[in-house]
Amino acid sequence: MKFLTRLLIYSSFIFYSCNETSEVGIDELLINQKEKIKVHFIEIPLEVSNIYFDSVRTDVGSLYFGRNNDPIFGMTEATGYFQFTYEEGSDILIPGESSENYYLPNQSSQLDSAVIYLKLNKTYGGSKYAEQEILVYQIEDTLFSSALYTSNKYTEISPPRGIIGLDRFKTINDDILAIKITDKYGKSILNKIIDEASEFEFTDYFRGLALVPGEENNQVISFDITNEESKLILYFNNPEEGNANSPAGDSLQYVLRMNSPLAKYYSYFDIDRSSSELSEVDNINKNEKFNFQDKIYWQSATGIYPIIDLGNYHNFLDTAENIILNKVEIVIGPIDNMINTIPPSKALYYIARNNKLDPVGIISNPEENVVMKDNAYYSEDSDPSEHIYDSIVSFSYKGESTVFFQELAMDNLSANSLIAFPEFPNSFDKMVIDKHKIYLKVFYTKYKNQN
Repeated sequence: MKFLTRLLIYSSFIFYSCNETSEVGIDELLINQKEKIKVHFIEIPLEVSNIYFDSVRTDVGSLYFGRNNDPIFGMTEATGYFQFTYEEGSDILIPGESSENYYLPNQSSQLDSAVIYLKLNKTYGGSKYAEQEILVYQIEDTLFSSALYTSNKYTEISPPRGIIGLDRFKTINDDILAIKITDKYGKSILNKIIDEASEFEFTDYFRGLALVPGEENNQVISFDITNEESKLILYFNNPEEGNANSPAGDSLQYVLRMNSPLAKYYSYFDIDRSSSELSEVDNINKNEKFNFQDKIYWQSATGIYPIIDLGNYHNFLDTAENIILNKVEIVIGPIDNMINTIPPSKALYYIARNNKLDPVGIISNPEENVVMKDNAYYSEDSDPSEHIYDSIVSFSYKGESTVFFQELAMDNLSANSLIAFPEFPNSFDKMVIDKHKIYLKVFYTKYKNQN
């Protein structure tokens, strides 16, 4: 019965025989051998489901803020948390060049204004013409630079401080958001710099800030917090001269950064799926598979991933004899570009052990999360195999991982299923696709038995 089942599955594969061996780039290797060797091509359908993870790491990649009601993946409210600190400028000013924080405040310094600048990255949902509101609060507890933060970690804001910054804006206007903060808060930052607080004392005292969306917001917005344009600037003047680096003067500024090794940032996501297409997800447990309407859904930030069963590939190996894999591709697509989705730019594939994966530890514990690597034979490159999305012609993900699948064939590696991950797990890029559009393309060489 087991043999019959495999035979039926094998017969359902779309099978081809390649007349031109050059299609897989081995023509030169087959000179005087073409009677003994035949190159074949086969498409292997893959069983695909969805899987739900309850949280993802959000302290890498972009910082997210906003609200968006997605009819498929649900209502998301994102709160962005970040810290800021300062770096002392150079003691020597090179002629013809400027040095950040070369001019320092002193006891006579007066604050003119304090402004947070954030480099906009991507926007999701809503209209770029709609006004968005951003409120800035100080947080109640400090963030720890060595800690790992996830999308389900909520940090309380500090009620005594109240709102320390507010702005209304439209994403169509600028790619850098400027938020003026209160003079009281700006002066407290300036005084700490004048008092020469250490970087650790500084971050511990101010703890961090929270970016909270207004009730009427309809976009989730990502900020590139590590970009040079993202910073907090104190504009000040010195009525009196201080030390050599603190002259009397107007229009001075002091820059504080969010990308210091002692500063931390992350995003918290509050997700309500009750009125969405995927409302049933709220009734399942984490790491649990689910299927819905013969479609596959993917939005990493909200915990929805494709999980690919490799059973049909293993069945193919059991029925094939005397073969060597020349090229193996995982294909996802074509994706219907008429649907209002922005698929992730890259797909990485992690081995799932008993349907389980540690999405939080994808970066911190790579030894427990084996990623599909390599693209070709005879390569020393051990980077993850990146399957790039073609948004212009094929609207598909394609990529080779030939050695990986050969290792499976030789039992040097064990994998029954793979989970598709984007480059950054906190991405709101999304995909919806029919199940049958996910398959393997296999080019292989078959040796004929010699009598």
